[in-house]
Amino acid sequence: MANRLFKIITKEEFEKILKAVSTTKVVKQKYKNQFRVAIILGFEAGLRISEIVGHKDTVPPLQLENVAENYLRIVSGKGGKDRIVPRPRRLNQSSLRYIPVKIPRRSLQRWITKMGREVLKKEITFHTLRHGFVTNCINRGMALHEVQMFAGHSRLDTTGIYLHANPEQALKKYEEVF
Repeated sequence: MANRLFKIITKEEFEKILKAVSTTKVVKQKYKNQFRVAIILGFEAGLRISEIVGHKDTVPPLQLENVAENYLRIVSGKGGKDRIVPRPRRLNQSSLRYIPVKIPRRSLQRWITKMGREVLKKEITFHTLRHGFVTNCINRGMALHEVQMFAGHSRLDTTGIYLHANPEQALKKYEEVF
């Protein structure tokens, strides 16, 4: 499999976008909490946009009955496989009233792209949040097979694409070894 380049956002960049939800005029006030929940699910649980808002008749949106105290049961659009992912801490009791998220997927996609341009000065898509989730998990030392399970990848080499050589981390680990 050839190395594919994809865009990611860091945790710090995600925090900027999350903060911007409150202040932006791009989103109507009544939808701000739903946008907030959607991007938290994208970045902190690694969900695909279709797993959050659904897609046609093939993928149902995330439902409240699939939210447990510390995990979410996801009905995937990819291969029809269900999986368990950690429930983000910020998905608290008050956030649960916004599930299911009732924002059209195109609106959600346009909004995140606009926020990327305005807040981060870079081109991103909703899927960029998912890339950020996987990269953040790997960079924080989570085992690759665990990240694979949370991301719903059927092959480990798909998850392995997210391994980025970080010279500073490599030097630090080298010093720990020797």
